[in-house]
Amino acid sequence: MPTFEELRKLNELLPDPSTLLFDVRLGERDDPAGRRGAVEHWAFLAGRKGYTVTPRDARSEHTAATYCGEVDVDGLGYEVHRGPRRRLVEMSQDAAGTSQGRFVLGEAIWAVPVPPEPEPVYCPWCTDGPPDTFRLAGSSTNDGIFSVWAVENADGTGRGLVVQQDPDEDEPDTVCFEPAHAVLEAGVRGWTLSTDELALHFTDEAAGELDLADGARWLRFQLSLKPAQHRKLRAGLEKVFGPAA
Repeated sequence: MPTFEELRKLNELLPDPSTLLFDVRLGERDDPAGRRGAVEHWAFLAGRKGYTVTPRDARSEHTAATYCGEVDVDGLGYEVHRGPRRRLVEMSQDAAGTSQGRFVLGEAIWAVPVPPEPEPVYCPWCTDGPPDTFRLAGSSTNDGIFSVWAVENADGTGRGLVVQQDPDEDEPDTVCFEPAHAVLEAGVRGWTLSTDELALHFTDEAAGELDLADGARWLRFQLSLKPAQHRKLRAGLEKVFGPAA
């Protein structure tokens, strides 16, 4: 594994691989064998300039007409393409024998970065919807911010919600749906709590952000909590939202 300093110096010495533009070999055909040859030729010429290049398996689903294959260049993936790209000067003569010129595009091979795979988004609220039951709840204060929370698994994992109250009166209360779903500011209109159910009544705007079913403004969760946890949940919600409806 190269060090940061080694890669930094290499980056200073060598231009970005996507700036490399090479001529197509004479007689190279535009067929599968010719495209494989274009990849090998680009890899060979880039290697002579100091890059570490290894051909990759081609992606058969690629539809670009210029696509030839893929290579790994110093740990990054690049697509090799072939087509009219290099600017050339073409000379001709008019009827009087005067030399004239114009720019034309000649065949060349080049490389562009392979688009990175999107980062996976872990959002069980998005895929599975709200949890049926909360089995753990509590409250705490950190850096002056009071939080009351409930989560679906007794070990503290899974989907949950966190209601937070900032001591700064200019900061709104927030309801966070975790992991990685939504954060609502002042979106709760009311709430109810019984021994075995928590229900939150949302504003129209908040319900829209949560993609609740048409006309639905309530989210209801079954509770399986120990008495002390239930008391903390009630006390925390009362502190943030006031008395239950």
